[in-house]
Amino acid sequence: MVPMSTENTIANNRSPLRRSTFGILSVTAAAALALAACAPDEELPNDGEEITPGQEEDSPEAEQTDDAADETAEEPAEDTTDDQTAEDEPTEEDAEQPEAGGDHQVYQAIETVLAEYPDGVITEFEDNTAEDGYVEVFVYDGTTEWELEVDSETFDIIDTEDDGIDDDDEQMAQAVEIEIAEALQTAEAESGGEPKDGELDTEDGTVVWEFEMTNDVEVYVDVATGEVVRVS
Repeated sequence: MVPMSTENTIANNRSPLRRSTFGILSVTAAAALALAACAPDEELPNDGEEITPGQEEDSPEAEQTDDAADETAEEPAEDTTDDQTAEDEPTEEDAEQPEAGGDHQVYQAIETVLAEYPDGVITEFEDNTAEDGYVEVFVYDGTTEWELEVDSETFDIIDTEDDGIDDDDEQMAQAVEIEIAEALQTAEAESGGEPKDGELDTEDGTVVWEFEMTNDVEVYVDVATGEVVRVS
């Protein structure tokens, strides 16, 4: 005779519910084994995260490129201030050249005279600053020629005389078309000197201003065109 507990055990093992449960567990285990066998040996990149198209994993080369770009951005721009300042500074050769016009007493004396005779034409001048302290200027006003003395410091007209004018001088004065200051600047640039004295004259039939410069160079400037006719 089988004991009661043994009979119950046998009965439970034969029960349809137990057999069904055992079968389900067996199928589940088999499926897990099959999935494990099919899985790839290597793990998914980025801790199992899926990589979308166009996305790449960070590589050492990419990191180096980014570091190089950061270093380039951090490098300060070259300071070109010193180079530019050196280029702007006048050279020794430039310092030797006199500045045309400016505050030179001849220019200021001529300016004073033309302020007194707005329509006048300068026909002659002589710088007597070193000897007498004035610049002598002759101006034709359309009727006569005036001789004036202009103080070299105050640039006031300190003496005026009617010098008259002959026909030849009058014709030369009427031929003048450019400002004498412009002709003087041309003479300075051509000679490298400063104005000492000048007068209207003719050169091969052309009316010119004949300028003598402080370095003893003579420059002849066409009174109509402002071009240099001759330098001696």
